[in-house]
Amino acid sequence: MHNKKRSDERFTFISEGQMDINGTTYNCLVDNISTSGALIEVTAAEQEHIRVGETGILNTVILAPVKFLCKVVRINLNQIGLQFVGNLQR
Repeated sequence: MHNKKRSDERFTFISEGQMDINGTTYNCLVDNISTSGALIEVTAAEQEHIRVGETGILNTVILAPVKFLCKVVRINLNQIGLQFVGNLQR
């Protein structure tokens, strides 16, 4: 699932998280992450409500809790590709 044409390196990083989209919170597993985005896993039932192009907030813990404003760019099986469009860490 890794794209060989990436301009930044993607690191395998398994962490629990939450994705907030349109007032709904979805529990997820952050599978890997880079400076420009992340790949998350959600259940098939939750994925049915998420659409490409929607924006939301990914909450996870890297070394400390962080929040990223992100856009859904790809949906495959139970995986969702996110592009970061801003860091909301305070």
